[in-house]
Amino acid sequence: MKRIAAIATLVTGLAACSQGLRAVEIEAQLETASVAGTGDAADDPAVWVAANPSDSLVFGTDKDNGIYVYTMDGAEHAYLPEGRLNNVDVRHGFALNGRTVDIAAASDRSNIGIAFFFIDPDSRAVTYAGAVPVDVTEPYGFCLYRSPRDNSLYAFVSDKEPGTFVQSRVGWDGAAVTLEEVRRIPLGTIAEGCVADDRTGQLYMNEETVGVWTVGAEPTDPAVPQQIAVTGDGEITADAEGAALLPRGETGGWLVVSSQGDNAYAVYDLETHAFVTRFRIADGATDAVTHTDGLDISVANLGAHFPGGILVVQDDENDTGGQNFKFVDLRSVMAILDTPQDAE
Repeated sequence: MKRIAAIATLVTGLAACSQGLRAVEIEAQLETASVAGTGDAADDPAVWVAANPSDSLVFGTDKDNGIYVYTMDGAEHAYLPEGRLNNVDVRHGFALNGRTVDIAAASDRSNIGIAFFFIDPDSRAVTYAGAVPVDVTEPYGFCLYRSPRDNSLYAFVSDKEPGTFVQSRVGWDGAAVTLEEVRRIPLGTIAEGCVADDRTGQLYMNEETVGVWTVGAEPTDPAVPQQIAVTGDGEITADAEGAALLPRGETGGWLVVSSQGDNAYAVYDLETHAFVTRFRIADGATDAVTHTDGLDISVANLGAHFPGGILVVQDDENDTGGQNFKFVDLRSVMAILDTPQDAE
């Protein structure tokens, strides 16, 4: 707790940035090894929560090679070299031939579709389930959505240009995963990061040089996005990249967006869409984080390392080699959000 208290005191240490509003500095607690891909390779993480919290896993894409799976101490649990995978997401409870598995999926530029992986909730074994084509030119952004209305599972994948998000219903035909396109949501320019709120049925999408949009996530909802944040206004410096939810209660919490251009993260209230604050990850137990592509958050008690939850981010310029992923104790983020901030 002494370390968390020390982190919390950083709330008063606001770092000025000429491109954006000031940002609170926090630290990462640990990091993974570098991915195999060279240059701009690591991209997006997703947290899978196990029944035993300390057994939880973090998926991370290497967009040159495939996907890594890490334990909660950052060690490699599995590596599946299954193509040029970009964004990844996970959900629990996928019915599979009389048994239930969990599922991870990623936008797949090698196969112009979505790659699927099954997670055995007991053994934690991760297996490749194949790729399913999607009618896009280049799959880019990606997220999953579990409908609170009927428990249907949907996948959203963006076509890199012009940034249209294609929504498909995910199914199983007894032998393979299936996709049925149900809707298209147009934005206009390159769009990548997205995240869906399974509680409220709302989808959030990042149009990289324009800002953040929201739309209903149900296939029957109007495909007319509403803009809730603008790049270049001091809150987000282009590109607007990864997006993650930090839920609280039945409908509340925050949306966290990577402000890639100035190495920061912008936070928005989920109920009002009002801007709340900004933070960045500075040098500490690991090197500072820069130019984050993807990020993910879990509020679950994840055992000894992260009892208050976790924020996982991609780091573009790891100081010990190629790109990797940094793990942040979520309590350091909550210390910011639970303390009034002066964003002027």
